[in-house]
Amino acid sequence: MIHLTPFVITVVLLALVAVSVVVAIAVSRARRLDRLHQRILASRDALSRLLVRRASELELLAHTASLDPALGGTLLEAARAYIRDGGDQLTTDGLDRRTPGQRQADRVEVSARLERASALSRAIRDGLSSAVRSDVGTDPEGAARLEALDATCYRIELTRNVHNVDVAGVRALRSTRMVKLLRLAGHAPIPEPIDFDDDTHTGGRGY
Repeated sequence: MIHLTPFVITVVLLALVAVSVVVAIAVSRARRLDRLHQRILASRDALSRLLVRRASELELLAHTASLDPALGGTLLEAARAYIRDGGDQLTTDGLDRRTPGQRQADRVEVSARLERASALSRAIRDGLSSAVRSDVGTDPEGAARLEALDATCYRIELTRNVHNVDVAGVRALRSTRMVKLLRLAGHAPIPEPIDFDDDTHTGGRGY
């Protein structure tokens, strides 16, 4: 019969408590990583839809009677360029479980898509000055379309900011020793931020 001294029992209990604490922390971090990964994917889906909506709303605004035809044509061209794209991928990190081959094929396509998104932001920023906004605002239909466009632009900035904050959070969490040692992130790739010009404020009303 094995005789355990109080000291040995205490050591065993402390070891069990320590292991339990480590396991609890590991499980908590793994769940947090999973939640952040899911939030990132949800943000990307939302941002993709919002970018298409912004282009559609700008296309409607470009047909407003109170808008200068030349300016309307410029805005319409930028809007249709993005709508014609038809893609929904905004990164090539593969967090959505795309294969390496698909990610490589998407790289140029995604880069071009983000540049079109930036071009559309610049068209809105440069074209819809305070004076232009005032003219458009005299027409109730134009004012409503401008309001819808501004709201979508704001949501794009907010969604992209939330996405990139979550990406930074995942990267910081995955750089910790425990996550690396226990491979808590599994085989999920490290997410990339989404970078493009989404500033449509200059010369406008701001937010």
